[in-house]
Amino acid sequence: MDDEHIALKLTHLGKGVDATMRRELGAFGLSPRHGFALRHLSHHGPTSQQALIEALEVDPSVLVAILNDLENAGLAERKRDPEDRRRHIVEMSDRGHRALEGMSRIVNHIDRDLLADLSPSDVERLHSLLDRLRMPSSGNACIEEPPKDAC
Repeated sequence: MDDEHIALKLTHLGKGVDATMRRELGAFGLSPRHGFALRHLSHHGPTSQQALIEALEVDPSVLVAILNDLENAGLAERKRDPEDRRRHIVEMSDRGHRALEGMSRIVNHIDRDLLADLSPSDVERLHSLLDRLRMPSSGNACIEEPPKDAC
């Protein structure tokens, strides 16, 4: 292994994967964030907006934009919670389920390309290792004066 930092390698690889995802999903008017929201709704069913904010780890204004896009495309719908009229519940439509299936096909293709040089056991190990990684703390990671474009 060379002496390059893992965080830099992941950043570089992540930028490439992100660009590919945005290009491929963008052809259908969708983004990775739309996919995360639809996937969450698919796995958890109707969900409050607050729960989506927490699950997607986004600012409320960002979630509103995501949900506006999904509603405008007919992929999801916000409804008042009958038990608490102040809350909105987000539910995925049948069209949203079909869109998620299409997105999954796109992501599977990207995964195949990304993992083409790995054996099945390598892929399994990579999944295991990635599941154990922690997000960096939100504080400033720079200890000394960084180059002007570093932090």
